[in-house]
Amino acid sequence: MQFETVRFGLIEFDEEDVLEFPVGIYGFEREQRFVLVPFDPNIDCPLQWLQSLTTPGLAFVVTDPYAFMPDYRWSLSLEEERQVDKDGADEISVLIIVTVPDAYTDMTGNFLAPLVINPRTRLARQVVLTTVEYDTRHYLLPDEVRAGAKIAAE
Repeated sequence: MQFETVRFGLIEFDEEDVLEFPVGIYGFEREQRFVLVPFDPNIDCPLQWLQSLTTPGLAFVVTDPYAFMPDYRWSLSLEEERQVDKDGADEISVLIIVTVPDAYTDMTGNFLAPLVINPRTRLARQVVLTTVEYDTRHYLLPDEVRAGAKIAAE
């Protein structure tokens, strides 16, 4: 399959690569079909793009939360498990949406509302965790890295 995007031009993908978000993503409820695109195919990078297959100009930066927070914990309600068909999955994948500002070292991840994906069925859902442990703008890089980058930029 092919889809013309604003950011990447024409992308090619297989139907089994499509992630289905039956209720969309918060704030983008009509966006229900996405595909993952490498952040930069020329480098090894933990970031990816979650490209909408409805709106050519809509793509979110996403990443594996464990790349930045190895002890990250999350859980699904019974209803959320049903919505991603968890019973039919050996495991569930999780991604977080990343915000990358001009000062990229200040990028943040939304650890409070991860994207959970059933790799077998490709069903996905954004869930909001009921914990005060995480927030929607958690810095991905350690404080000392961010501080060092600011000093170097001066």
